[in-house]
Order: sequence, then structure tokens, then C-alpha cells
Amino acid sequence: MYRILTEDVNRESIFRILDSHVDGYTVTPAIGSWRGQREASLAIDLVNVEGFIVDDIASAIKATNEQESVLVLHFTAQSIFV
Repeated sequence: MYRILTEDVNRESIFRILDSHVDGYTVTPAIGSWRGQREASLAIDLVNVEGFIVDDIASAIKATNEQESVLVLHFTAQSIFV
């Protein structure tokens, strides 16, 4: 499982990026802080996605939002559909 954390701007563009790379995802609004500055953020969860695809998504979001960086977290998880 991967989580991408980014600023909550250009939301529709982010959805288009995600839709062009993966079949499904979850986006959760959040409040982030960097060096004491709070900002509206998005936490994007991706399950059963290859790392190189996550890298492509993160790079596209970084460019779209004109950010210095976006945070990508990688968790070991087991997915079960019931």
C-alpha cells in the first residue's frame, strides 16, 4: 500500500492523473503542516499498485501542484476483498 500526501490544490487535475494511471484509489482531505505553516492537504491511498506507477503519479502531482516535493509512504499491508 502506498500513500501520497500533497497540497489540496488542483484537485480535478489530481483526479485526472489518478484516473489515467489506476483503476481505484481513495482520497481523504487532511490538514498538513510544514515548518509551522498549516495547509489543506490530500492523502491518496493506493492499494495493489506497482511502485513505478506510484512514482509516476507522485511526479505528475508534484509538477501539477508546482511543489518542491510530495511525500510518498510505503506500507506493507494485506488486502482482502470480502
